[in-house]
Amino acid sequence: MSEERLSLLILEDQEGAKAAIELLLTNKYKLDFAATCKEAYEKWNSRIYDVVLLDMELPDGSGLDVLKKIRQTNQDQEVIMVSGVNQSQRIVEAIKLGASDYVTKPVDAPILFRALGKVEKTLKLNWEKTVLLQKVKESENRFHGIVGQSLAMRRVCETLSKLKGNDTFVLVMGESGVGKEVIARAIHKQEENPLRPFIAVNCAAIPENLLESELFGHEKGSFTGAAQARNGKFIQADGGDIFLDEIACMSPTLQAKLLRVLQDKIVEPVGSNKQIKSNFRVIAATNHDIKTMIEKGTFRQDLYFRLQGVEIYIPPLRTRPEDTPLLVEHILKNLSPKFGVRHFTSEALQQLMSYPWPGNVRELKNTIENMLIIHRDEVLDASHIPSHMYHNSSKEPQNMFSHLRANIKNCEKEVIVATLKRYRGNKSRASKELGISRSILYRKMNALGLKDSDIF
Repeated sequence: MSEERLSLLILEDQEGAKAAIELLLTNKYKLDFAATCKEAYEKWNSRIYDVVLLDMELPDGSGLDVLKKIRQTNQDQEVIMVSGVNQSQRIVEAIKLGASDYVTKPVDAPILFRALGKVEKTLKLNWEKTVLLQKVKESENRFHGIVGQSLAMRRVCETLSKLKGNDTFVLVMGESGVGKEVIARAIHKQEENPLRPFIAVNCAAIPENLLESELFGHEKGSFTGAAQARNGKFIQADGGDIFLDEIACMSPTLQAKLLRVLQDKIVEPVGSNKQIKSNFRVIAATNHDIKTMIEKGTFRQDLYFRLQGVEIYIPPLRTRPEDTPLLVEHILKNLSPKFGVRHFTSEALQQLMSYPWPGNVRELKNTIENMLIIHRDEVLDASHIPSHMYHNSSKEPQNMFSHLRANIKNCEKEVIVATLKRYRGNKSRASKELGISRSILYRKMNALGLKDSDIF
């Protein structure tokens, strides 16, 4: 927000103090004054201000009274208290009510600018978070929980959208941790049928001697421990989708049995001569190089051909750093019920963008969760990033800063346009939803080159 002047509402009844504050701030901030508590609250209630400065002593009450009224409807308004000496108890009360800072009279210019600078950083952080959360919401809504704005992920979503209403088998490939199950669930969700089953099987997590029974079912007494008959996952998936994660971990023997089931869609439980018809769609996933496995004879080529009706490759996170800020906000949002609302500074985000993430999105989530456990701060900066990430960065963080700024600017433009369109160009309603003053919205539109013709 460095290109915009913040709007300040200043509650001050003494002309001398008002003149001094005006002289200090008029060139850097947009100022509005009130001389009474009543006037201050009426002005605050009629428009949006970025910061409110409240004097403690007024003819008709105290700035604390105004702060209490503000907090009844707005917990986020940035407020700085202006107090005389020997008012420590009232200052403590103001801080408990959420005042960002306080300055004492007579106002010292460096102290006032430092307090305003701190608030400005908070507002900038909150705005960037608002923009990223709006983009996360848009991304999630665009394709059933998939978060990403990179060209690569947009192309993935475009391919997935073509699978709706089509029972063609799908093979999802990508490194461990890129989110292959998220992709599989998105393919399933787009069918918009709550009765359609989604059955997930991690082929790598089930011992070979149990996997056949898990997939195809078994008859009572067909093997030791089979105390009763059980339907397998393929029968449970009738009319829906079965997700076979890490399918490359299957033995060649089981691959042959799977191939027959996929060809005929007929399941024969272990220990049974019964053949059960099941209508399913297979979504398989692997982090192995299937073609290399075929060359080595560890994966059947005919099974690969059967599975690759549509082949989707999920690129690793290191190749699409522009997705990292959205993923971070998505993860923070999902973890907020457990850890509360937390934020990352731009400097921390650019460090996260510069790290190569060998474990991809899974590693990103685990890293963020560990940081939230270890550090209790509401705002996490670059000093909170684990030290090993500085030594293993694939790109210089400084080089990522311009990338991050451009990324946020693009998001900012899209969010402002979408919000204005939603409110049919009404800037008062749009600015209120975005949590910024109307004047800031105008200046952001000018800075981004946005005109009313871009909205309609």
